[in-house]
Amino acid sequence: METQVKEIIARVLNVDLALITNELSSGDIPEWDSVGNLAIISTIEQELELEFPLEDLFDLTSVQSIVDEVNSLKS
Repeated sequence: METQVKEIIARVLNVDLALITNELSSGDIPEWDSVGNLAIISTIEQELELEFPLEDLFDLTSVQSIVDEVNSLKS
């Protein structure tokens, strides 16, 4: 699941997959701004057929936090 999330993030932000590490957070690269974050969340929800709880959306600002949330929703 982690690889799939990273691939989606790289594609949405239009950056090289090698840039997408678990430590990467919103604001670390110019492409990942607030609009980019919304696009990431929306695309992950659509492609992985899940819905992030509204109260968690503001916490999904790093690759690791997104991967962790996807894993918890998929289990």
